[in-house]
Amino acid sequence: MKARLIFLFKHLLFWFVLGVAGYWIWLDRTVIEAFEARRWDLPARIYSSPLELYADRQIEQAACQDMLGELGYRKVSALGGPGEYTTSSGAVTIHTRGFQYTDGAEPSREITVSFRDGRINRISAPGAAEAVGIARLEPVEIGRIHAEEFEDRILVRIDEVPEFLLNALVATEDRRFYQHIGVDALGIARAIFENLRAGAVTQGGSTLTQQLVKNLYLSHERSLRRKFNEALMALSLERKYSKREILETYLNEVFLGQDGNRAVHGFGLAARFYFGRPLAELSVPEYALLIGLVKGPTSYNPLRNPDAARDRRNTVLKILLDAGMIAADRYEAYVQAPLGTRHGEWAGARPYAAFLDLVQRQLKRDYREADLQTAGLKIFTTLDVLAQHAAENATERVVATLGSRTKGRSVPLQAALVVTDARTAEIKALVGDRSPAAQGFNRALDARRPIGSLVKPFLYMTALDDGTRFNVMTQLHDEPRTWKMSDGQVWQPHNYDGEEYGPIALRDAIAKSLNLATIDLGFQIGIPRIVQTLRKLGFTGEISPYPSLFLGAVDMSPYDVAQLYQVVANDGFRVPLRAIRAVVDPQNHPLKSYGLEVEQVVGAASAFLTRYLMTRVVEVGTARSLANMFPAALPLAGKTGTSDDARDSWFAGFGGNYLAIVWIGRDDNKPAGLTGATGALRVWTEMMRKIGLAPLNMDPPPAVDMRWVAADGSGLVAQDCPGAVRVPVNVDSPPLTAACASASDDSPNLIDRLKGMFQ
Repeated sequence: MKARLIFLFKHLLFWFVLGVAGYWIWLDRTVIEAFEARRWDLPARIYSSPLELYADRQIEQAACQDMLGELGYRKVSALGGPGEYTTSSGAVTIHTRGFQYTDGAEPSREITVSFRDGRINRISAPGAAEAVGIARLEPVEIGRIHAEEFEDRILVRIDEVPEFLLNALVATEDRRFYQHIGVDALGIARAIFENLRAGAVTQGGSTLTQQLVKNLYLSHERSLRRKFNEALMALSLERKYSKREILETYLNEVFLGQDGNRAVHGFGLAARFYFGRPLAELSVPEYALLIGLVKGPTSYNPLRNPDAARDRRNTVLKILLDAGMIAADRYEAYVQAPLGTRHGEWAGARPYAAFLDLVQRQLKRDYREADLQTAGLKIFTTLDVLAQHAAENATERVVATLGSRTKGRSVPLQAALVVTDARTAEIKALVGDRSPAAQGFNRALDARRPIGSLVKPFLYMTALDDGTRFNVMTQLHDEPRTWKMSDGQVWQPHNYDGEEYGPIALRDAIAKSLNLATIDLGFQIGIPRIVQTLRKLGFTGEISPYPSLFLGAVDMSPYDVAQLYQVVANDGFRVPLRAIRAVVDPQNHPLKSYGLEVEQVVGAASAFLTRYLMTRVVEVGTARSLANMFPAALPLAGKTGTSDDARDSWFAGFGGNYLAIVWIGRDDNKPAGLTGATGALRVWTEMMRKIGLAPLNMDPPPAVDMRWVAADGSGLVAQDCPGAVRVPVNVDSPPLTAACASASDDSPNLIDRLKGMFQ
């Protein structure tokens, strides 16, 4: 009987061992295949353009320091490494971080930026006799594209992780990590003994490898079956992979917190999330805090439970003291150190909602939604963070001031703004709401409102394209006109001030934004040609072919208007507005570059003459307040716009560097009580005071000459003729008039002009 039982036991043991071995072989294969094929879903990360620092750039020292703070730089008394800066009266010394950008690598270095009168005076480097021409700070991460609920991480390579952090993590979580084979029998025994002695569970017996397995493959249920699988899987990983490979995966996988619908995984992201800096730049107490989170990311969350987080951090520091990793005197200083956490987000906390909306719209033309949410793409954009901040602040302040006019009304004033590079058409700032942090309706892209007098430069451009008929001194008739519409209604426009000016030079008519003179010009040109001009400039929306088009009865968004004015600022070349420079994969390999697309759609002469007319608006016209505000930046080009009943306040303006369009109005389309000059122009002015304007280059192109023209615009005359005015004219203008007297008035009468409108 005994022999039979022994035989039966051996038989059962054999099959049990065989079953376990078979199960382990299957589990081993499954684990290894899954580990080899693992691919973390990484959201696309969206970055601003780098901050460029150079002599004479308009930026105050305080704004520079704010930017450093947004990038996660620490203000210190003495520089110790990248990501730090010191300040003195009139200067900031920065140890920049190196970074890889689309046009190459930017090295880490020390620079001193000196300021004077709100500008950079000089940039120097230690030991260098020559001044630094230009320095760049890394782009700001301004957003991500991800699924509604998702895991987020910033992948780190183990060679980039400070050895102190690696050793501290092992000392705290698994001191025999480099000795065991995935499961630590001594560690389990020690944990059981300590827990029995304490009368509670104070230590765990899981190794780092087991913790990794649990994070990667298993649920959080507490069962013997799960622990059994965990142990076998840990043995499999240790059999196949090196300790450093396992540790690197652990560093990127471990769960360390929650940010709304985003799970914060890995030490790389946790360093950014809690402290706003790269992992390599953290201090010993900050490393200890992150390591402490491993035990309980919720219980020890420093943003919600700072006292518990401090206690846990200090417990980790005590472990490091006992392990001989920190000195006793440093330990005493470390346990007294503040937590040093930021409020739940790192650089890029500002939502940039309107700009990100535009970026995503442009990206979806080229990429699938799934790739944007999971492929870890890096999107480098055109956003100038300093310009964006200036635009947001100006919008908030000015609209709040103007808002007193709408007290008692249920719908407040709203605003939108687009800022571009006047030459490249890169979008530098975008505001879609009076409260820039608000998300939802993006007025910069989607609020289509009558543009009023902003259409006038394009009407005048159309006329000046015909150098044989029109010049900037051509006389227009500022007198009443009546037009009977097809539905029987009568359209009888008037000037904003109710006055009539009679004969007036073309350049003066636009400077004063005279409606009646503009209508006279529109009748001479004809509606079809004006529609054709708007189409050539890039507008694809609906245009109603009625005379009211002369005064801006066409609905556009600020983005649409910016595209049109970009052609005027850019010598007649149409360059599509763009918000993206390049897209790269997680290894920084370029996937797509968004280069310039250039097409000449208007003659250089017409574009220049239109700019000239717009400079008159600033010098003597409806935007003349700019001449007083920016005397050093003259000449500047601008145009005010006001729709019927003062429902919409517009301003379009540009210098040699920036072009900006501002709209203010109400969402219910009721009167805002503002003209272009009393509303939108104020936002434009406030913003440009911060970001700085460069003068326009008004050197005429080859197709334009500076010539003497009769005061009534009837033709070219000699310089000594009475009243002669020297103005830019198209080289196609008729030759010199022999006499100083005005040429006869051969302009067509009203009936002829009406006939020509539809030709």
